[in-house]
Amino acid sequence: MKKIFLAVVMTLFVADAAKAAKLEDGNFYEDVLISDDIKMEDSSNSAKEKASSLLKQKPKIIKIEGEPLQFRSSRSKAQPVVAVGSKPIDTATKYGEAPFGLSWGATYNQTKALGVDMQRVERKDSVNDFIVTKLPKPITDFRRIIVSFGENNSLWRLSAYGRLINDDASASKVLHLYRKYYDLLERKYGNAKEFFTPKMTTVEKKVKDEYGVEKIEIEKIAEPIGGSDFLSELKNGQAVLYATFEDKNVGAALAVNVDGDGKSYIIIDYTNLQIFREREAQTLDAL
Repeated sequence: MKKIFLAVVMTLFVADAAKAAKLEDGNFYEDVLISDDIKMEDSSNSAKEKASSLLKQKPKIIKIEGEPLQFRSSRSKAQPVVAVGSKPIDTATKYGEAPFGLSWGATYNQTKALGVDMQRVERKDSVNDFIVTKLPKPITDFRRIIVSFGENNSLWRLSAYGRLINDDASASKVLHLYRKYYDLLERKYGNAKEFFTPKMTTVEKKVKDEYGVEKIEIEKIAEPIGGSDFLSELKNGQAVLYATFEDKNVGAALAVNVDGDGKSYIIIDYTNLQIFREREAQTLDAL
């Protein structure tokens, strides 16, 4: 299997800052793990520039269209959703349970049958996404859950947006939440890798050479996670902190973000890799 994660999981050249350097084969496909809400949009070839742009985006405006009347496809005419009848719909699938009590691979109607409420939301480069409320297993730390059914009407991706936090300058509150879910995701999926790009501060200092001649040396200092201005560094994109997790079927990306009002929050983006691989295999077979 080719190397994956390369769009978001780059080697970050920061001493003692990242827990992993180069990813091995068998991780996520490029552009699969991180959703458009937390991945970078610039096409620069600089790994550091890409990493720095990951979380500096401001929250996107969500356009809600109300109860969906039809299922959309980006390449074909929209087909009507089959109405849910009085007969119960089996929501169990071969892909197992998804976060928040949902089911991987479930159709729109199967998910609806769980008793959830769904409102369509438009997201760039994504099809058939919905804000989900009244979840079977809600978690109070998260204010918004968005699911993606794709063109095949099969739940394969889920994004969870944490509650907005009035944080301090060191971002200690969101870091506490980040560490909490880092530990939980590591326990559930394993293969934890953390990536941190720090703000680099330039410091000038006077030194004397071997002849006693005074000169100015410039030193670059990496600001630490949770430093005195860490919240501002995250908000301005000067610092980036995220982690990835993976088992054989599901991957998750956990990121720290700060909105335009200076409120911090976490994002967890889940991807069912089994479904993605099956779709890739179908496409490959058709070529």
